[in-house]
Amino acid sequence: MVSEEFAVFSNLEPLEPRAEEEEEIVDLAGYQVTKAELFAHSRDAAVTVWSDRIKFNMACLRRFPGVTHIQLLIHPEQRRLIIRPCDKDAPDSLRWASGGGEKEIKNRDMICRIFAAKLFDLMKWDRRYRYKMLGKPAVSDGEVLFLFKLTDFELFVTTGPRKTRSFFPEDWRECFGMPVERHDESYKIDLADGYVMSERI
Repeated sequence: MVSEEFAVFSNLEPLEPRAEEEEEIVDLAGYQVTKAELFAHSRDAAVTVWSDRIKFNMACLRRFPGVTHIQLLIHPEQRRLIIRPCDKDAPDSLRWASGGGEKEIKNRDMICRIFAAKLFDLMKWDRRYRYKMLGKPAVSDGEVLFLFKLTDFELFVTTGPRKTRSFFPEDWRECFGMPVERHDESYKIDLADGYVMSERI
C-alpha cells in the first residue's frame, strides 16, 4: 500500500530544468582557510602531549595500518613534528602502538619526560596543561609521512573531577585561519631542511 505522503509527491509535475545560472568568477585573495581545530574533531588524527608523555590517537594509527614503530622528527624553527613509519629495528625507532602480529594494534602512552621537557621549553608551554594537535598527511620525496604543526594546538585545562576546558592560541581570535595564498605552501616538506630526529622516548 502506497502511503498518502508518497502519493502526494508522485502526482507532482516534474520540475522543468533551470536555465543555466551564470557562474561568478571568484578571486580567492583575502580569503582564509578556516582552521579545522575550530570544529569538532574527535575522529581526526591527533597527538596529545603532556609534561611526561605523548600519545597518538587511534585515528592516527589507522593512517598507517599494521605499523607499530615510528621515528619522530622535529623542526625546531618551523615548530613542526613529523611521524615517519619505520621498521622496529631502524635507528631511533619508537613503539607508538601495543599489539601487532596476531594481536590488534592499539595506541599507547609513550613515556618521555626528557623529550616532553624539551618540547615544552621549545614551545614555551605550561606544564600544568596538555596540548593537542591535529595531523595532516604529507609527502617528502615520495615518502608518506604525517605532519603536526605544534603552533596549531588546543590546550586543555582540568577544572574539576572529569571536567576540562579547552583553549586555543590567543592570536586565533583575530582570524579564521591562514590566508589561502599561504595555506598549501605551509604543508610542503623538505626533510633536509632542518629536521632532527628525536631522541629515544
